[in-house]
Amino acid sequence: MTAPTIDSNIDPTLDPVALVFPGQGSQSPGMGKLVHEHSQDARDTFEEASDYTGIDLARVCFEADAEALADTLNTQPAVLTTSVAFLRAMREKLAAVGESVRPRLLGGHSLGLFSAAVASEALSFRDGLFVILERARLMGSFNDDRPVGMASVIGLDADAVREICEAATRSADDRVDVANYNLDRQTVISGDETALERAMEGARDLQAKVIRLKVKVSSHTPLHAAQAEQFAGMIREVPLIDPVIPIVSNITSRLLCTAEQVRAEFEAQLRSPVHWSDNVKRMASDGVATFVEVGPGHVLARMVKRVSESLTAVSLDDAREEPIPISVLPHKHAR
Repeated sequence: MTAPTIDSNIDPTLDPVALVFPGQGSQSPGMGKLVHEHSQDARDTFEEASDYTGIDLARVCFEADAEALADTLNTQPAVLTTSVAFLRAMREKLAAVGESVRPRLLGGHSLGLFSAAVASEALSFRDGLFVILERARLMGSFNDDRPVGMASVIGLDADAVREICEAATRSADDRVDVANYNLDRQTVISGDETALERAMEGARDLQAKVIRLKVKVSSHTPLHAAQAEQFAGMIREVPLIDPVIPIVSNITSRLLCTAEQVRAEFEAQLRSPVHWSDNVKRMASDGVATFVEVGPGHVLARMVKRVSESLTAVSLDDAREEPIPISVLPHKHAR
């Protein structure tokens, strides 16, 4: 990769580290249980979220089966809560040994951008839960009225996948679009069930690997123009402040440095695709050398490594022994 050119909005004295937060689809039964067992701050996070939402999120995360956890009304608050629990546990454990991580940038994939906003202090955790519950309600109600889904396509470039989606789309009520540009040859498509199935078959005909995602929603496509407008109206009423750490936009890969920029990103998110590969390249261009995935799973860390072998990427969820989650951080932050 070329030498980084650091944006003027970034403090170059901060660690060349980005914290990145996963989105819907990263959930799995039992997620967060280990960090809950080993961190008081994590336990407090689950308790706070459960008190606010009226959902026993510890029970949902630790005991629900994959089917129940895939219900977007469970998934979205569960992933946000687990991610914030990991974040607070990381800070707690590092502070206990006189260490800290001073990230240069924050990133998030789809739903993960809300976790990033909480980490940046642009959005309070409680307001984040409120926003996510509304987001889940809108997405879930859309699915109730219109069967939709998402699938990962591996082995074709973005242009080929866009052409497949165009061919599979029959009308405004029977369409499929590219929702996530994850890697150069890995995209996610999203849309109406019938159009999605046609696109999946079209991709298989071109020898692509196609995986139906474990989500019961669609997102990041023009299908959600009406829901995006409703969500935007709600977001305009939610208190936001300037982030203390810049967040990389899913949509443009530009830095979100003000409350107004964060708000505009959220307003457009449901109907706009996620450009994750470009997000990673942007962070690397601003001097980030190490990516720490903060939340359930390790999908983002694996994708970072595929963007460039020169980048280091770890997931806090890969920690399997004390201290959690310090044991998976780069060496200088380990005990």
